[in-house]
Amino acid sequence: MLARLGQREWALITIFLTVVVALLWYFLLIVPLRQETEAVRQEIQTLIPERDRGRQAQRALPELRAAIAQLQAERQAFLRALPREERLAQVLNEILGEALRSGVTVRSFTRSPTSAPVPEVRAVNLALSLEGPFPETYAYLRRLESLSRFSSLSGINLSVQGQDLNPLLSTSLTLTLYMLAKDLESAGTPSGQQGQGGER
Repeated sequence: MLARLGQREWALITIFLTVVVALLWYFLLIVPLRQETEAVRQEIQTLIPERDRGRQAQRALPELRAAIAQLQAERQAFLRALPREERLAQVLNEILGEALRSGVTVRSFTRSPTSAPVPEVRAVNLALSLEGPFPETYAYLRRLESLSRFSSLSGINLSVQGQDLNPLLSTSLTLTLYMLAKDLESAGTPSGQQGQGGER
């Protein structure tokens, strides 16, 4: 049968086979290659911002290390300066002395341990109940704030007694004292140096 085909038929068959091979080559090779190329191009576009951020972070790394070293040094200095004991009697003497100078009456106080923000530090709460006019109470609170850099005030509640021009205020507050954790007292401060007493 093939012997009966003329030159024109063979030419048509050749053209048809060429077109089929070209289509197969296009769809099986060119199209996947283009898709892969486009995927790689999109991935590159996605990675470029990450590369830029990485370069910026690398340039900022020395400054970041210096800042971390400074913070660690400040932290070690703070821990070395923390009091090693509660010194409750001394603190109460200061609290009562400041109350006497401010004209405020301390009605009661309650001591209770509490959690500290960092593991190397322990804290104790002193819940105080006060009574006095507003100016004297305000002055006393200011004195308590400057009592020590190793203490903080929180939970201040005020209530008015009477309707006078300068009525008495009943005030409740919490004074938190911070000191070095007990497990660090025997081992010394983290830098191996002996700690100093709390600054006033």
